[in-house]
Amino acid sequence: MNNFADDEFKPIDETPKPEVKKEKASPSSDGDISDDSSGGRKSLRVPLRILGGLFIIGTAVSLYWARIPGTFNVTEVARKKAVASGHRELDEPLPRGYRTVATTIHLAELLLEKPGGYQSNDWSPMTRIPDNMRNWEQGAIVQLRVVVQGLRYELSRSGPLSGELDELNLADARFNYNNKRWILQSTESQYKQGIGFLEDYLEMINGSTTPGKYFTIRQDQVIDFLGRQQKMLGTYTTNLQNNIGTVTLDTSVLQEEIPEGLEVTADADQQAIEEKANEVSTLRERDDVFYQARGGLFVMYHVMLAMRKDCESILNDTNSMGVMNRVVNELEGACKPMGSPMVLNGSEYGAVQNHSLVLVGHVSKAHFAIKELQRQMAGGGSSN
Repeated sequence: MNNFADDEFKPIDETPKPEVKKEKASPSSDGDISDDSSGGRKSLRVPLRILGGLFIIGTAVSLYWARIPGTFNVTEVARKKAVASGHRELDEPLPRGYRTVATTIHLAELLLEKPGGYQSNDWSPMTRIPDNMRNWEQGAIVQLRVVVQGLRYELSRSGPLSGELDELNLADARFNYNNKRWILQSTESQYKQGIGFLEDYLEMINGSTTPGKYFTIRQDQVIDFLGRQQKMLGTYTTNLQNNIGTVTLDTSVLQEEIPEGLEVTADADQQAIEEKANEVSTLRERDDVFYQARGGLFVMYHVMLAMRKDCESILNDTNSMGVMNRVVNELEGACKPMGSPMVLNGSEYGAVQNHSLVLVGHVSKAHFAIKELQRQMAGGGSSN
């Protein structure tokens, strides 16, 4: 019996069947999240790039604004000012005192017109984060006030009993204005008025038919003016010595005899001095003290250059020109440009430079030279 009789015979169809294309599945919810996250990352790239570009540009601008101005030729500055003001022709000699006053005016204008302008009263991060220029301006304006006061009280008086000039009195008041005000009588506006009063004083020097009427170089007056510079150099020396951790030891002689067998311990006062010096060195920014001193020395250097020419006759008469040259040379060394981007505070004989130690060396030598200059001009001769 055939068990397969009831089964139907079905031939095999060997023709290929067309492939059925599978429809693309709809994206799942996970796919939507991944696409959105990648799109979000792409959308964040644009503002991040913008912020990065602004950061780079701001850093470059702030570093450019923080550059310390270079030294200049005081005679060329004075001659250009005389020609521009119509006071003198280019080849005409300048009246006595013209270089000193014109240099003072140029230094005040430099504070306001250098790249970035006057920055001590700015709130921009580009001027506050790198504070080197703000500290430099602080030292420069303090020394500028000393110079204006020296003109007011010493160099502008024809005699001990002569009165003050109103122009210098007003200029002194303007430059002693708060150096950080930015609104309602800003610092810049007051300093510009002070420059204007110095311009009026310069006009008086130029128009005077009597030499020395408004700028006197008597020995006692020049010595008093140098005394102001000497005090400022003493201030710079003290601040820089504290900046490098130098401690002033008590060298006074003991008045009482120490009994035998008594153990001598460290003086409590001396220990307090050392702790205070260490505290100053750690709490105060070293570069702040350094740049404040550099700003003041920048002003002093150019004023002393102008004074050397304006007081040439009295310096030659008292054989003091050589000592004056020593003062100028030390101030010039203190104003040399730095090759390091930051103020280093290494040890005296270490591998790292100590910029404060180098600067205090020039300052202390200039201090000693001015003391010698005063003695020489007073007729006491040099101690060398």
